[in-house]
Parts: sequence; C-alpha cells; structure tokens
Amino acid sequence: MKKFNLILLLSCLSFAFIFVGCGDDEETNQITITIEEPLDGATLTDCADVHIHVDFVASIENHEVEIILHPEGDTNDEIIKYDEHEHDKEITFEQEVDLCSYPAGTCFHLEVFACVDHDCVERAFAEAEFCIQ
Repeated sequence: MKKFNLILLLSCLSFAFIFVGCGDDEETNQITITIEEPLDGATLTDCADVHIHVDFVASIENHEVEIILHPEGDTNDEIIKYDEHEHDKEITFEQEVDLCSYPAGTCFHLEVFACVDHDCVERAFAEAEFCIQ
C-alpha cells in the first residue's frame, strides 16, 4: 500500500510540474506596424492618387487591425475606416484615395492599431501625418 501511495504522489507531482512548465514557455506576441506610404511628414503633389500602404507583421498571429485616415483636427471625417479581424501572421493593406476635394495645404492623420492579444487588452499603434499641395 505504501508503494501505491508513493507512486500516486509522484504521479501527481509530475502532472503539477507539467502544467506549471507549460505556462512559462508561452511566447509573447509581437506586432510590427509599418506605414510604407505615405511617409510621415510627406507633402504629396498628386492629391488624386494617394497610395495608403500599411503592413502588419506578428510573431505569432494578428488578431484585429484598424486603420483610420482623417483630415488633421477632424476625427469625424473618416476618409478610411478599415477594421479587419484576421489571424494571419502578415496582413497588408493597400488602397488608393482621392483627396482632391480638400483644399491645397490640408494635412491628414493616418492612425493604425493592431490587437496584440485576442481580447485586445494590449494594442500596437503607429501613425503618420502628411499634407497635400
């Protein structure tokens, strides 16, 4: 009976170590957001063909990404409002935008977010400001 109790105790301890060990090996998801175009601080000469290009690269997986483009100081005028729930490691967003309806010299703000975890407790962020001539 003592051998059975000893084997049972050792089995329980082995399972305890396995479960504790699994939590320590988990890797943290890292997301890199790269705004390829337009560059921060750029002044664009062709307002009719503004190329928006954003890359999201995750070490494990992306969860949700969001892109918002609006004139500087007017968050209600959302020119682009993109929200995508996707679990790929790499997500690329590209879109052409015509901004000629805005006066020359108008500046725009591009805000980019990505959820690092599935519940979006932690978010990665990038931004760029650019103007049109």
